Amino acid sequence: MILLLNATLGIPAVRGYAQEADETLPAQPAKSASHEHAVAGTVINSVTGEALNRAVVEFWGPVKRATLTDASGRFEFNSLDQGSVSIVVAKPGFFDEQITSRGQPLVLRVGSSATPVVLRMIPASSIIGRVTTQEGEPLEGFLVRAIIQQNLAGRPRWVDHMFQAQTLEDGSYRIAQMPPGTYYLVVDQSQEATLSQPGVPNPRDQGYAQVFYPAVSELSAAAPMELRGGQEVEANFALTAEPFYKLAGMVVTQDQLPSEIVFQRAAGQGSDFHQNAALEEGRFQIEVPAGSYAAYGTTPAGMLLSTAGASIALSSDTSDGRIALAPLPSVPVRVRTELASGGTELVDAAQALQLVRVNLHSVSTTPSLQQADMGWNPRSSEIQNVEPGAYEVEVNTFDPWRVESAHCGSLDLLSENLTIPAGSQPSAIEITLRNDAATVSGTVVEAEGEMASVLLVQQNSTRNLVKLLPRVQGRFQFNGLAPGDYALIVSDGIDKVEYMNPEVLNPYLATAVHVSLPPHGRANVNLSPVNR
Repeated sequence: MILLLNATLGIPAVRGYAQEADETLPAQPAKSASHEHAVAGTVINSVTGEALNRAVVEFWGPVKRATLTDASGRFEFNSLDQGSVSIVVAKPGFFDEQITSRGQPLVLRVGSSATPVVLRMIPASSIIGRVTTQEGEPLEGFLVRAIIQQNLAGRPRWVDHMFQAQTLEDGSYRIAQMPPGTYYLVVDQSQEATLSQPGVPNPRDQGYAQVFYPAVSELSAAAPMELRGGQEVEANFALTAEPFYKLAGMVVTQDQLPSEIVFQRAAGQGSDFHQNAALEEGRFQIEVPAGSYAAYGTTPAGMLLSTAGASIALSSDTSDGRIALAPLPSVPVRVRTELASGGTELVDAAQALQLVRVNLHSVSTTPSLQQADMGWNPRSSEIQNVEPGAYEVEVNTFDPWRVESAHCGSLDLLSENLTIPAGSQPSAIEITLRNDAATVSGTVVEAEGEMASVLLVQQNSTRNLVKLLPRVQGRFQFNGLAPGDYALIVSDGIDKVEYMNPEVLNPYLATAVHVSLPPHGRANVNLSPVNR
């Protein structure tokens, strides 16, 4: 499981994280007859088991309060009202284990029980190393980034720019303050060209392309790095410079010309080198290493243009290149409504906005930073600027409507992926809605103040239909459901897993509650969380 940092991923910030003086913390209120309970405990290093001194422990209840642990890691809050409180702990160089693993604070019930609380903190990890040439010469000013996998809406996505460092004069770098997890490491391409043979007349410029650890050009071939709490891992790079070649020519398009274009060199599912080129009356001139390139540009009206699947092969200086740009395909969307009482109607774009949302989620069998998600703008009646590739189509409705069918030609988009070939214009997505939607509601039965996520699953032989309500507290409700059989899963960690993958989801189905819904059906269930 990938563990995520506080501020970057929406985990509540902890006031006083770096505070070092007791007097900066709020004074405890005077004890009264109504304040008769206490919460005490210890903060420990989850790796070594050692007590942590001067960790900031804060609880959020009717009144926010904070204190520092003593030399034995102990803390105590006195004069508390009965009820639920959330407790977080912070200390430089550590992560609150509860938040990093579950994404929410620990919730306690303050009452007659005086059981001590043990709060665990994970020590931060780091990656160190050097970036040099193949001859061992240090390379200064290169950006090294650690990439992690997140599950967004139950789908894997690769995220960067969260943990990074620049190389120093001796080529060394250090990426610190990292939670444990699985990372992929990459050195960005150089932003400045260097001379291939200093001192030689008319030397050719050269540069360095993006490189994944240990020495590959694409993420799918990179080696993962496993970091445990408090661990420091070394990863060194030896880069090979590539000579640059001059590419000049003319851009032609049937639409408005962009002010600049971007050249991207293909590397597997992604790219390892890119260069911007300004256009002067359609002409451009750049220097890039040899390879196969695609070009992109955006018109003043916001239309995205590309070479439409055609590649630009470069292996020598070229002064008369001709690059044809065409708009990326747009996928039309048409929505029909079907009344339970009979009759159908084609809905215009303005009305469709009130009934349905359509999104495309990029799917790939290999890891890639190029994966994209895009939504339908009903005002334009199409999904614009769709890159070639395979997409899962997600359709969400508003009560009382539910999805009767979703097709693109002969494709059933509720169970099959939509593939957009390069240079082609796809058929329209045809969606039929019906106004006999069913509803499932209920209560998550758990301790007061605690939250869990509820997952609704309609199993399909090829792809499950899944809806998620994250961090439910008490009541929940799912609307817009088609008649059929459903499984309900409630867990405090289900929103953190790749639940759109049937293989990942299957183990959770063993604890699911099952309901069957007729048209206009209503079901009410009480669910108890299963911790995973």
